[in-house]
Amino acid sequence: MRKKFIYFVLIPAVIVCIVVYLFIDSWIESAFEYGGEKTVGAKVEIDNLHVTLNPISIEFARLQVANPSDGWKNLFETGKVRFSLNFGQLLRGKYIIETMEMNDLILGTKRTADGSIPKYGEQAVKIPLIEQAKSALMGEESKSSTSFDLDKIKRELKIDDLLNPNNLATYRRIDTLKKQINDAGIQWKTTLDEIDKSKVKLADIETRVKSININNIKTVQAASDALNNAHSILTNANDIKTSFQTQKNLLTNSVDGFYGSIKDLDNVVEQDFKNILKMAHLPDISMKNIAEILLGKELLQKAYEYLGYVEIAKNRIQNSSDKPPIETPARLKGQNIHFPVERSYPKYWIKKILISGGTDRTQDPQYFYAKGEVHNIADNQRITGLPLTVDLSATKGGTTTLALGASIDRRKDVSLDNYKARLTGLPIAGMSLGRSDFLPSKITNTIADASITVTVPGNHFDSNTKVAFNNLSLTFDREPNGIVERIVRNVLSSIRGFNVDLRIWQNEEKFDVAFATDLDDKLASQIKRVIGDEIAKIQKDIRNKLNAVIAGKRAELEKLYNEKREMVMNKVKEYETIVNEKLAMVESKKKEIENRINQEKKKQTDDAAKKGKDALKGIFK
Repeated sequence: MRKKFIYFVLIPAVIVCIVVYLFIDSWIESAFEYGGEKTVGAKVEIDNLHVTLNPISIEFARLQVANPSDGWKNLFETGKVRFSLNFGQLLRGKYIIETMEMNDLILGTKRTADGSIPKYGEQAVKIPLIEQAKSALMGEESKSSTSFDLDKIKRELKIDDLLNPNNLATYRRIDTLKKQINDAGIQWKTTLDEIDKSKVKLADIETRVKSININNIKTVQAASDALNNAHSILTNANDIKTSFQTQKNLLTNSVDGFYGSIKDLDNVVEQDFKNILKMAHLPDISMKNIAEILLGKELLQKAYEYLGYVEIAKNRIQNSSDKPPIETPARLKGQNIHFPVERSYPKYWIKKILISGGTDRTQDPQYFYAKGEVHNIADNQRITGLPLTVDLSATKGGTTTLALGASIDRRKDVSLDNYKARLTGLPIAGMSLGRSDFLPSKITNTIADASITVTVPGNHFDSNTKVAFNNLSLTFDREPNGIVERIVRNVLSSIRGFNVDLRIWQNEEKFDVAFATDLDDKLASQIKRVIGDEIAKIQKDIRNKLNAVIAGKRAELEKLYNEKREMVMNKVKEYETIVNEKLAMVESKKKEIENRINQEKKKQTDDAAKKGKDALKGIFK
């Protein structure tokens, strides 16, 4: 029995323990690398991992996490990393780390091999923000460049071609109005014909009024009957007038509405003028876009590169949910009801990472070496009740400093990320300035300071960057072409620093970029002084020719409108005169009848009084 136990139980158990002891490090290392790659979407490499069982702790010499958007760079790499696992929660299949110690965190290091993970059977996932940013940048590059050469502008400017009717919204608007007025004219004529038919009723009213002969009224009863007849005629006349007034108001409002539309053509002409100026590619003498011309491409490329890291965090750190799946049991079957656990843990939770700057005295000057703390990395923030936070400070080459803070919140259905960075003492040795066709140059031996804030609520995005260039030094690739380039070069050569504000935002409607710089004011006054009058003359010439082209077309519209309006208003006025005449006739006849009634009543009263007096005289004889 003892031999069987040794052969069949003890010896296999010893062998398993030996195998586990020999291979547990490589198994855990592979598991960590696999889990990290699933999360990041790029290679995660761990060197020299070692596990101790009492207590359960893990230590490795180096960690590299590749950048998913550029496989030849690391998001970061570290030196020695050490942490312990909560044994009680490990038995429950949960990986809870109270504190992780991390040395020598280095940002953006180069790799010796591509860290991208091939996507078999599917296309690589594109990052929406980066794709939109690249499209915006390509769109800016593809736009026709504005020329500042006045001689060239005057030589190449074809105003007659620009004033082609196909380019003018005013032409199309006038044609539309002419058609609408002609269509309305048909309706106006129909209404006037209906009004014309009422003349028969007015003629009948006149006949009825004339049939009342005042001289034939001999009694009060006859006068009363005549008065009732006059009231009836007056009611009919007022009904006709009310109906006419309604039709008149409709006609007048319709006619006057076109007057407002014709008046509004002034706004359409103004917009045409602005569009023609854009097509003429005249330089903006306000120089509001000087920042975009001089710095746009280079700054945008850098901004999009750094904002890509924000997009990686947004895509890889998904909204978590601790809600159990909804069960739909069959009829008369039970259902499991899940109650919340007062004190529970997510699948994994690193409560705190302490990052030290390390003791490396020979730091590579091209990379940032960081220290600080990271809190609450977990797969379910709704259980921890805490967002992921980052608070790092980093140095590069002993002169450049970086302060980085972040809060990544997935506790609610709508995510909310906030980032804040402050960069000081950044040396710039060769930043491109200008465009290939406008003052190509480079910033050399310059120091820059920058502050960046980024807010990502849900699918929206808003970033603001402020950059200050100090101790400015410039080199120009060629001699300036034209007066404007000479002015810009003279201004830039005389200054030692300037500030730039860059905003990039995205909402449901658009992805957009805005620049501002204090160079604008320094350049605008001199640009206006030298070429402002010439540009104003060109603009005035375009305005006068546009007005002349529109004038003839507008005159046709106004002539058509005035003819239709005069026809309508004359008919309305004519009919209104007839209606008023008939009403006056009825009113006059009504007044005559009332006077006749009064006369008859007075006569009867006088006759009665006379008879009374005669009767009294007979009594007292």
